[in-house]
Amino acid sequence: MNDIRRQFRAATILILIVIPVGIFGYVLIEGRPWFEAIYLTIITLTTIGFGDIVPTTPLGRLFTLALIFTGLSALAFFLSSSFALLFSAEAMARRRQMRNKRKIGKLSSHYIICGSGEMVDKTIGYVLNGARIRRKQYQDIRFQPIETRLRRIPGGAQGLNGLVRRIFALYLKLFHDQTTLLDLIVVVTEDSDYAEHLRSAGILVIGGDPSDDDMLLAAGVARARAMIVMLDQDAENLLTVLSARNLNSRLYITADVVEDRLRLKMIKAGANVVLAPYEVASQFLNSATLRPAVNDFFNSILFDQETQHQITQLELEAGSPWIGRRISDLQLTEKYDAGVIGIRLETANFLHSPDNSRVLQEDEILLCVAPGPMIPLLQGECLPKGRNEMRFSTFQRLVQSRESKQLDQVLSLDESERAVQDMTKHFVICGDDHIIESAVRFLDPARPFVLLTNNATLAEGWQARGFRVILGDSTHDRVLRKAGVERAQAIMISMRDRAAAVLTVLSSRSISKSLLISVTATTDDMIDKLWRSGADRVVSPFHVAAQLVLLSTTRPEIAEFLQHVLYNEQTQLETAEFYMEDDSPWIGKTLRQLSLADRYQAGVIGIRRAKSAQYVYAPPLDHAVQPYEVLIVITPMRFFDKMREEASGHINRRPVTLRLQFDAKASSSQSRDMLRELLEQQDS
Repeated sequence: MNDIRRQFRAATILILIVIPVGIFGYVLIEGRPWFEAIYLTIITLTTIGFGDIVPTTPLGRLFTLALIFTGLSALAFFLSSSFALLFSAEAMARRRQMRNKRKIGKLSSHYIICGSGEMVDKTIGYVLNGARIRRKQYQDIRFQPIETRLRRIPGGAQGLNGLVRRIFALYLKLFHDQTTLLDLIVVVTEDSDYAEHLRSAGILVIGGDPSDDDMLLAAGVARARAMIVMLDQDAENLLTVLSARNLNSRLYITADVVEDRLRLKMIKAGANVVLAPYEVASQFLNSATLRPAVNDFFNSILFDQETQHQITQLELEAGSPWIGRRISDLQLTEKYDAGVIGIRLETANFLHSPDNSRVLQEDEILLCVAPGPMIPLLQGECLPKGRNEMRFSTFQRLVQSRESKQLDQVLSLDESERAVQDMTKHFVICGDDHIIESAVRFLDPARPFVLLTNNATLAEGWQARGFRVILGDSTHDRVLRKAGVERAQAIMISMRDRAAAVLTVLSSRSISKSLLISVTATTDDMIDKLWRSGADRVVSPFHVAAQLVLLSTTRPEIAEFLQHVLYNEQTQLETAEFYMEDDSPWIGKTLRQLSLADRYQAGVIGIRRAKSAQYVYAPPLDHAVQPYEVLIVITPMRFFDKMREEASGHINRRPVTLRLQFDAKASSSQSRDMLRELLEQQDS
């Protein structure tokens, strides 16, 4: 860039010499007036030559020839250097930076992402995909006939005035306000190549050290709503959190951490929530294996951007017209096809599956599931008059220690093998990496778990906690049968060796066609291979962690509710799934008749339809339970076993609808070719 500037300066000086020389030459040699001399010089240098004014003396013509040769060269040099200066890659990048700077200066209540690498890539990729889907949905609706638009509004026939109001509000929100989360994100990174890559994708970027106050101020930290910190080192994360908190005391900060011992320090430094990517991935893997229907239910309303229904948080500020009214009075189902699955109380505790007769109070936050286009309308309805934007919570999530459970009885490897022979409908946990270590840390050895690994050190530690442990190579059918895979309900796999992971999936599937298989993919190219090998759930650790980081930053109360009810030993709550087999005593009864709230302090927040991946969200009490439906229920842990026994009557039978994606026609030759390809990649 410096060479281009030097060339431009030299060309400018040269052209500033040539033009005056030409003008003075025509004045002195041809005796032309000043205006004619200027005119003749310009048309000569530009080779226009109209012929209306020409040199008439031999010396004038000779001077013109000299001017053409020197002037054209100087002009060409000036134009080429000017073009290079204006349109070089660096010049374009500089102009993009200036435009970005102006855009950032106009932002408020935006989100700042600090860092680079896979976590940032996955987070931004998720936002990009969401923006693409929303714009596509907007285009789909925009060009539909008015009759079709009317049919998209739930409760459209419930009174003309209400219908007109909802159509008008939907028009304003959906057709005029096309701002997406992508338009509110600013990335701060030290990696210049990565910064330029993001700018070329239309992302607002500040190049520099995220822990530097000037860089954060340039990103608009004083006006920002929240910040995500995902740097390479925990120490850098800590320093960035400190800097950001010092610049904006109300900023909501989410940070990731590798070493668990630094979690509390990060909170003390000012982070509102701290997440460990591998721990998040392990919890998601646990959920996908132990509670697959529950996992799919929350995934559909939290992370699946193409699903019709989404979950949103509606804060009841002072002056909200909803305060003092019963939930039933709002007619959420009739007007918006929506339902409330939880309430964050003023005390920061949560109330799950609230009764429709409950009276809403000030400063409560409703967690509501509704179709995407209805969410802006719901947000507008609950806001106080004169307000047009929801407030953003800045509460700080406290760190809750979670001790690993341990039994007094320790089984030897031989004793474990004998114990497994009598087990059915159990869960096999297989692997040797950080994710499987973290996953096992949260498991209770008293539950029906069988741990399978080829790592003797891991096996010894798990034995000491009281788990049933099988030591061996999981790629061998003999070892998998020792773990009782043919009788198990599900297997969870997370391994360092990619080929071994694929072979373990293939072997497990060949042993049991009805086994639920969950597995982690360490790289994106592994995802498709694991699907093809027979896995039911493929978990990408960084993708899952990025989703939860984004959720915790943009919708913190929802993330907190998920932690509160999913499986929480502090609250003693869990979200369970109950499979309605064809002989379940619950079939044919309505949710009101089951009286789960009265008998078990439990509430049904969703129902997976019979032999389908479709869900009913916040189902009404008059819903009659059908065969092969799956009830998603939040219940105190102490009632779980009794409820399961009552719902099924045969605890040890694997549910018929446990696997929805099983394909009996999978090609074994294709699987062998895929494995050979993977092994060749490993060797190379």
